Amino acid sequence: MIKSVIWSSMIDYPDNVCTTMFTGVCNFDCEFCYNKGLLKEKELDFEKEILPKLLERKDFINHVIISGGECTIHKDFEEIINTLYDNGFAIGIHTNGYAPEILERVIDKIDYVGMDIKNDFDNYNAITQTEIDVEKIKKSVDIILKSGIKYEFRTTVYPKYVNTENVLKIAEYLKSVGSKKYVLQNYFDHNKTVIPYAAEKLREIQKECNEYLPTTVRGII
Repeated sequence: MIKSVIWSSMIDYPDNVCTTMFTGVCNFDCEFCYNKGLLKEKELDFEKEILPKLLERKDFINHVIISGGECTIHKDFEEIINTLYDNGFAIGIHTNGYAPEILERVIDKIDYVGMDIKNDFDNYNAITQTEIDVEKIKKSVDIILKSGIKYEFRTTVYPKYVNTENVLKIAEYLKSVGSKKYVLQNYFDHNKTVIPYAAEKLREIQKECNEYLPTTVRGII
């Protein structure tokens, strides 16, 4: 399940020092994903290669984050959550929200979720490159908001498929369901094929989103 580990990060759970574990498979096929290379990596043995190091570093990290790929689709996901929880770690996950039934089973053992909202619900499939049921996304949002844990709903503003209108629809939806914040992530053009929005454009979108709920932008200089 685990393909790579960043032992110290202050990015994956903002304002916290965490260790982030990355899984290598996803149920979406977003063309801008920067973790697709993990598919080629050798799978690490959690019990033998990762857990002992985590226990050694326990006093120096605030959280263990499980990211992707998509962490919730793996058969070992819940077992790893339980092991981390039983060993006293604070746990967070990054997810696309497409497995609400899994999220609901682990929500009481985690205290942070970073969830991607890929696009407005009329245009989701353009990003995911697969037919999805948006009701599953909405269900995950509902589970997170009702849980009372810390959360982040975020959208990578990918110019090929995500424009101002799309983002404002997401902001309007999040406000309607009770979210108190929203994060826009700048697209990083690692393939040199799609030109990212300029910082000025992202700030304009942020300003319009702020009319609905407090919005921050990440990844601009």
